[in-house]
Amino acid sequence: MSVKLQPNMTQSPYDIKICEDYWAYDNQSGFIKHVKTLCEKYKVSPQVLFEAVAQCYVCLDDVVCEYCGYVCPLQIPADIPYMRSKERWCCEVCEHAVWREHNHR
Repeated sequence: MSVKLQPNMTQSPYDIKICEDYWAYDNQSGFIKHVKTLCEKYKVSPQVLFEAVAQCYVCLDDVVCEYCGYVCPLQIPADIPYMRSKERWCCEVCEHAVWREHNHR
């Protein structure tokens, strides 16, 4: 039960480490401070940091779609406690299918 990172095949080990540290955010300290700290640590601009982070697919392996079992993708670290607090979750594909089924009766 954890956050799973799936780096892009073209990412360097350096970029992967940036992603790992970015997603290690504890949601306790300020997010902006976390980003500034990472930028200082890796000597990169926020733009470069977010470009590296955007290349990595991240999901929660303990939150899955109630219909198909697809893992929950994440966009930002703040999504982690939010998604885990939900009783149920439905992926976009299944949500659309359920919506279509409901509206075409």
